[in-house]
Amino acid sequence: MPRIPRPSGRLLAATVGTLLVAYGAATSAAVNVFHSQLPSLALSIDKDDPVALVRNAQIDLSSGAIPAGGDNAILGVVRQSVSDLPLNAPAFRLYGLASATNADLPGVREQMAVSERMERRDAAAQLWLIEDAVERNDIAAALRHYDTALRITESTRAVLYPVLTDALESELIRERFAPYMAARPPWLESFLRFAVSNTKSPVAIAELARISDGFPEGPAYSSLDRELLTQLVASEDYRAAIDHFRRIEGADANVANGLQLTTASTDEAYSPVTWQPFSIDGIEPFVLTSPEGEGMVEIETELEAGYTGPVARKLLALPPGRYAMRATLRAEDFGSQDQASWRLFCAGSQGSDPLVNEVFDLDDEMAIDTAFAVPGDCPAQLVLVSADTTVRTGYLKLVLAEATLSAAN
Repeated sequence: MPRIPRPSGRLLAATVGTLLVAYGAATSAAVNVFHSQLPSLALSIDKDDPVALVRNAQIDLSSGAIPAGGDNAILGVVRQSVSDLPLNAPAFRLYGLASATNADLPGVREQMAVSERMERRDAAAQLWLIEDAVERNDIAAALRHYDTALRITESTRAVLYPVLTDALESELIRERFAPYMAARPPWLESFLRFAVSNTKSPVAIAELARISDGFPEGPAYSSLDRELLTQLVASEDYRAAIDHFRRIEGADANVANGLQLTTASTDEAYSPVTWQPFSIDGIEPFVLTSPEGEGMVEIETELEAGYTGPVARKLLALPPGRYAMRATLRAEDFGSQDQASWRLFCAGSQGSDPLVNEVFDLDDEMAIDTAFAVPGDCPAQLVLVSADTTVRTGYLKLVLAEATLSAAN
């Protein structure tokens, strides 16, 4: 009966060696997988892994758990990690953060600088460097670290955008920020959109646009002027809204001086300096070509019967003086008690008596022919056309057909 041959000693040694190599490779791979996300697990496999040592200490610090031995223990972790992995930016950053608890600012700055030189793509280090630059009043350095942090990861934007938006209220910071408007870093478009929508001082954003010769060009930035104009008007910074409008490349500056209904004066990209028809529940506007001539338009608004409220508005920037105004309107399907009004206020003082206050019954055709005076303390004016209709079924139509403005004797 044949016997099963015994493996030779050489084969056994080779097999054991292969298994040991495979085990070592497997444990090494496991450590590499876990040392950043689950450092404690990685350390249970390899207690000397340099990445896991630092990461585990970082997690302890961030949770407020100071290891036994305090800074000396952390320094020991750093030394061990650096000895195994010399090019180790997280280790230097860890030492900097630990030093910060003892207010060793020179030491922290030195370690953070080393970390940044070795590994610029580290959001935590950049956030610390931003704070340090702000403390030293080094605006250029702070903005440089903002730029770096915002390029590293989008998650920093939720933290940094509000702070940077508020910071732009400072004239000095706006001046230092202007080069970024020209450079157009990848985060600029989303930041400007956030800043315009969330700033407590729209005038500050308008000033940033002024010193930067406007918002950057391109489709991504094309709606920012209108969004900023809307915010300026909402905050009743009417003079600033007019000034910003006049600086927009391609905008017709004369629009702010008249009421004429043209393609330029109804361009929604520049409302409410241009005519702005309201589009809300119960009202739907249309801007239609006028039979009066090329480039002339009419604002036609379809109203649900019973609607009471604004129909259209426009900002003006008339210098002090006397003016003559004429407007023509039409209506269709109106009721016997339906009315409209045309009012002109000093912008920001709608609670006071209007400069023009024309209230009239709706008819097939209506005309306003009046004069008014703009006082010296009224740098911007607001025209508001409104309707007041009775409740019934159906819809009616109100058309703003023509409007002119001229100096009066």
